Order: sequence, then structure tokens, then C-alpha cells
Amino acid sequence: MKKRDRKLFAVADIFIILFAVVISVVALVSQLNSKTDELSCVVRVGGEVVRRVPLSQVNEKECFEVEGEFPVTVVMTNTSVYVESASCPDKLCEHTGEIKRASQSIVCLPAKVSVTLDSSNSDLDAVVG
Repeated sequence: MKKRDRKLFAVADIFIILFAVVISVVALVSQLNSKTDELSCVVRVGGEVVRRVPLSQVNEKECFEVEGEFPVTVVMTNTSVYVESASCPDKLCEHTGEIKRASQSIVCLPAKVSVTLDSSNSDLDAVVG
């Protein structure tokens, strides 16, 4: 067989390449068309849910205070949540900053308060990082 007679791709190779391209395009389109996650701010005191607010319902900056031994002021926007102030001794919850993605949390151990972003479409079992 001469070098000129050899083909660059066989017919089966072309079908495999086309199949891979079609699968990639279908996966990309389904990702783009999927619903965006509906994030909700969930506030727990001592493990019990005391407040749940979908962030899509927050038009402007909304503040509320979580009562307890050490009151905590939580601020919500339509895209994020953060602790503005806390009367706990260490104030670590204030330094956590904004949380913007599903499964992120802010915790104030002295006040026994946790603020978590939950997603209605989240299929995560755990977040490691």
C-alpha cells in the first residue's frame, strides 16, 4: 500500500467524532436551558428554622435581627446574605463576608445562629473546600 492511498480518517472514526460532537452540543444546550437555582436564606437558631426567605423576593437590602443571648443582624439582598453585626464576643460571623452560592453558611456559635443559602434545584450532598 502506498502512502498516498492511506486515508486520514476511516468512516468509523468520522461517526465517532460526530457522535462526540452531538453529545457535547446536547449537554451544553441542556445546561444553558436549565433553570437557575432559586436560592433561599434559611436562618436557624439552636438548629430550628426561624426564618426562610427566597432571595428572589428581596427587592432591596433587607435587614432583620435574630434575637437571643447575642443578637445577630442579618442583611439580605437578591443575590447574597451577610451578617452586618453581632453582639457575640468573637464576631467571626461578621468577618465571614457575603455568601452567594447554594450550601454556603455563616455560623455564630456563641449565639447558636446559622444562616445558610439553600437551593430548590441543588443536588449537592456536601460541599468540601
